Amino acid sequence: MPGIEFTDGKGKSFESYDDFLEMVQGMIGGAVEPAAAAANHSVDIVWLIISASLVFFMQTGFALVEVGSVSMKNTKNILTKNLFDACIGALTFYLFGYAFAYGEQNRYIGAESFALSGARGSEEEKAAGMYYKGYDYAFFLFQWAFAATAATIVSGAVAERCKMVAYFIYSFFLTGFIYPVVVHWGWGNGWASAFVPEEDRLFGTGVIDFAGSTVVHMVGGVTALIGAAFLGPRHNRYRDGKLRYLPQQSTTFQTVGVLILWLGWYGFNCGSTLTMTGTAADVAGMVAVTTTISAATSGIVATILGWIIDNTIDVTRTNNGILGGLVSITAGCSVINPELSFLVGLIGGFIYFGSSKLLEKMKIDDVVDASPVHLFCGIWGTIAAGLFAHPDNVAAAYGTGSCGLFFKCGGNGIWQFLANLVFVLAVTIWTSIFAIAIFAILKVSKRLRVSLETEKIGLDIAEHGGAAYELNYRRGNSVDVRSPSVFNEIFGAVETTAMDRVIENSEAN
Repeated sequence: MPGIEFTDGKGKSFESYDDFLEMVQGMIGGAVEPAAAAANHSVDIVWLIISASLVFFMQTGFALVEVGSVSMKNTKNILTKNLFDACIGALTFYLFGYAFAYGEQNRYIGAESFALSGARGSEEEKAAGMYYKGYDYAFFLFQWAFAATAATIVSGAVAERCKMVAYFIYSFFLTGFIYPVVVHWGWGNGWASAFVPEEDRLFGTGVIDFAGSTVVHMVGGVTALIGAAFLGPRHNRYRDGKLRYLPQQSTTFQTVGVLILWLGWYGFNCGSTLTMTGTAADVAGMVAVTTTISAATSGIVATILGWIIDNTIDVTRTNNGILGGLVSITAGCSVINPELSFLVGLIGGFIYFGSSKLLEKMKIDDVVDASPVHLFCGIWGTIAAGLFAHPDNVAAAYGTGSCGLFFKCGGNGIWQFLANLVFVLAVTIWTSIFAIAIFAILKVSKRLRVSLETEKIGLDIAEHGGAAYELNYRRGNSVDVRSPSVFNEIFGAVETTAMDRVIENSEAN
């Protein structure tokens, strides 16, 4: 995703939208009249607001996927965490996260425009009738939606046993510091950015991570993996070393959630052009196609692998395969040709399925497979951009003369691949250090995991004032399902035991 600082791809940078637009006008012989320039400016603001709205609507998709993947006794808890992903993210990113991400203090962290102070007009601008910079406000909205996405990735992985206070702490640091610094590196004027003068770019190219396979999804995925590992598996997830089924509330919720996420991803990827000026609209059109092909391919591959290996057509595998394909293409959606996006999605399906099985063997209980989808497919997506970026597409989307390793562009292919590889490693190390520190402190201080009794009863009753559903369970006399012991008996032991029998019968046959 281009940062707030625009560039012409030849080492010249533009600190404001107006400077960038003036350059575009000069390229076409000054044919754009002031009225037309103002119209372009308005269109770009509307484009960002619509794209940001689609990305924020993805929170609905994440909420449905997560609530559909947990037991009914933890419904309120997971929904509350999803809501607070947006609330905490909005305040922390507004107050200082945005400044860390897009301030121009140095190549490692920004330190300007705290609380969006930079969006207010200067005295000269106010005298000219510009009291604030509408594009900067719209840009913040778009970036906040991305920050909220990074936090939401984690909540699903650690569901059903993480304390609320632990959630508040890691969400605060993730959206307020860990994620913004990575944004600065890759999309601001940081050390890995492609949106700085050529002499300042990593290996002369900068990283290609157009919409955030690494910047967004890997950051969330690394945190999710470490959080799940520190928490340990849910009660009864493993018995005698054998993986056991735990009740999931609704595959309907999961599937509708994935379809909403797929829709929102067009705002995520296409909206990352940040403008409709110049070739941006053409780029957005191709991005929509590559995004679609990769998602569809990966969903089919994951389903087939589940059919072959697990002897079942599992809709959950299809859902997560689709998400894995979306994450896989996110870095290279603007630079990889549609025919190669098929290959990206195909490999992404294998990576999702294989990493999911690996975590099961390692007894890391990631409730929604967040780390296979977002971490492992995020790594692959950024590497794929370094392999398959077509030079024509890079010129259109980035304005640079780079390309992937498998193409010829004056020897830049190897450097582009190395830039992407180094960025993946750096983000992994950065995020891991802080995630390990945060979760280790929480665990040592006994602020990380709920008690076994609370886990058995369910977090809704223990922490949220009662069960989410007003139901009665009849066994002779009518019994209120909101009673902790009855609720646990019905929706815990009964569902789990029944499903274990189904699995055992399937294995016996």
